Amino acid sequence: MSLIITSSNKAGETNQNQIDAPYHYRNDFRSGMKIPANSEIAVESVKINRNPALDYEESQVTLFWFGERLAVSGSLQESMSWVIPSINRISRNLSPEDFKENFEPILKRALSVHPEIDTVNGITMTPVHATSSVINPFQGFRYNINQIGASATSAVPPSGYEKIIYGDISYDGTTITADADDSYVQLQPVDDVGGPISLFDGELTFTNFTGTDWTVGLCRPIYNEDSGAGDYIDRNPTLEYMSVGGTDGIGPDTDQIYDYAVESENGEIKLWHLVPITGGGPQGAMEMREIVYYQKNNTATAANNGSNSSFATGTPIPSASITDITFKVENEIVEISASGNVIVRCNNISSASFKDQVPKPVNQNCWKMYPTVGLWESGDDVDVTVYRCRTSTTMDKNILPNNWTFKCKIHADMERVFLDAVNPSTGLYEINNPWNNAWEWPEDLDQRPLMRRYLDIDEVAGDPRSSDYVRPYKGLNASRMDGYEPLLIVGKTEKYTDSRIQQWQPNSMNVLGFSPFAVAPLEDSVTDNTGQASFSSTTRPNMSSEHSTFIRVPTLNHKTFNFGTGNPSKILFHVPRFDNSGAETGALFFQNQDKSFIDLNNTTDITLTDLDVHFVRKDETFAKDLSGSSEVIFFVRQKSKM
Repeated sequence: MSLIITSSNKAGETNQNQIDAPYHYRNDFRSGMKIPANSEIAVESVKINRNPALDYEESQVTLFWFGERLAVSGSLQESMSWVIPSINRISRNLSPEDFKENFEPILKRALSVHPEIDTVNGITMTPVHATSSVINPFQGFRYNINQIGASATSAVPPSGYEKIIYGDISYDGTTITADADDSYVQLQPVDDVGGPISLFDGELTFTNFTGTDWTVGLCRPIYNEDSGAGDYIDRNPTLEYMSVGGTDGIGPDTDQIYDYAVESENGEIKLWHLVPITGGGPQGAMEMREIVYYQKNNTATAANNGSNSSFATGTPIPSASITDITFKVENEIVEISASGNVIVRCNNISSASFKDQVPKPVNQNCWKMYPTVGLWESGDDVDVTVYRCRTSTTMDKNILPNNWTFKCKIHADMERVFLDAVNPSTGLYEINNPWNNAWEWPEDLDQRPLMRRYLDIDEVAGDPRSSDYVRPYKGLNASRMDGYEPLLIVGKTEKYTDSRIQQWQPNSMNVLGFSPFAVAPLEDSVTDNTGQASFSSTTRPNMSSEHSTFIRVPTLNHKTFNFGTGNPSKILFHVPRFDNSGAETGALFFQNQDKSFIDLNNTTDITLTDLDVHFVRKDETFAKDLSGSSEVIFFVRQKSKM
């Protein structure tokens, strides 16, 4: 029998040719060591130095939310929000200060899908230390998440930021001109030039219409243009559940979509929005449906719309009387005006009978909308004179793909999106690594009860496309999205996370310091109208590793099996979390009293000249929470004869 003593000596302290990381090292034995045939090996003892650090490894999940804090009796189905996953770019153990530097960008990137959170300068994460405690001075973190809370200045997109979906368009930074019949375009400013319309007093104004028939509005991003075959819906994975064609769209060929639109046709002003399809269409699809702002007579499914429109006269507004069209956005509320007069705004939705007379609420699919125009005849033009939007001044990663729906359906990593999700040959966005199992989230959100229309009474019975659910829309208060707040979801909660999304079940409450809360509680000192959310750790974050550590020796001929990875392994020993004295961090010593010997599978003698020792996790990646010198003693003996 023999003892083999190994250690990760620091570089420069030995003349041996070694790999010196405490979690990955090699020792050489120049004269060679003979191991007799039919031997077996076990770990005798282990000495390591485990750093007291925050263990945010690959399996850690934190979700984010911006919307209503759901009451005890509240329902996710009543909300216009959905959880926002995050990409774990840490996947290792870090000191509190280093963890802050790495987790703060995760916060910013996740919440940047909403334009009204200041993800450039408004999010901070500060380690909190108690001066009275010498043993455990680190107490947790304070998280501050600020809304912008002020109106944006107008920034009409310059020329060069127009996306022609089909047809032919010229744009000079003010005037959009059709160079072909039936042309459809979206203005898509990015970076410091512009961005999506602000949801805090956002405004978009069109003037100087020269054509008789036209369509203007706001729409979620349209990423890929039409090929000329009428296929732009099919070429945009984010639009795949839209039902456009026949009577389901608008425009001259009824194939255009807008989340909110004003259309002049046959001398009349009609309003439209994109909502779940009604009778005759497939369940789950979306269609352009008229907003009957001019509804005058009370019927079973339509109330007089006088409380929401001063134009509830029974007939649409004549197009000839219109000089400009303005869209204003206030959180969930969209207001549409013509010539300085409000056509419609959702002031009263006390009854489902109003559902077809007011614009739908803004939900998470529409957090980022852009000016969109359809010009019906060549030579027609329209001016964009006001556009109050958000830019990279307050919005982290202000690029078109940085959108919740895009991350669900096309690609989730904004650091690699142009490398991984854009076909270099065609320039089209293609599906490549979206959030796992998130494909149906946008569709589910668009099918929430408040989004579904109220069908004719003979269609309602048993029709899942209909809903009579109503609630007031959320607007603004002095400096924030009224009723909306950012939340950190750090533990399992069926209130915010649908039971179907098991892969995204959050589990970071211990690391972030919020145990036993699944949703981080807001500080009592923060009032609703400040636009600021502050959270402080309620408990000291767990500074010990929650992951197992194993010793792997790839040099020898033994074989074990890691069913977690589904592969054969070279793991020899499971390092206990606590050492023989009960400590779990700092200098730890483990004396193995109950050895499990592993067959070395050597039918003849072998000469050992070097030995690699790895400290790994269950997935066999290195356990990088070790520092200083690691020492492992192995016990080798010949197997007993049967």
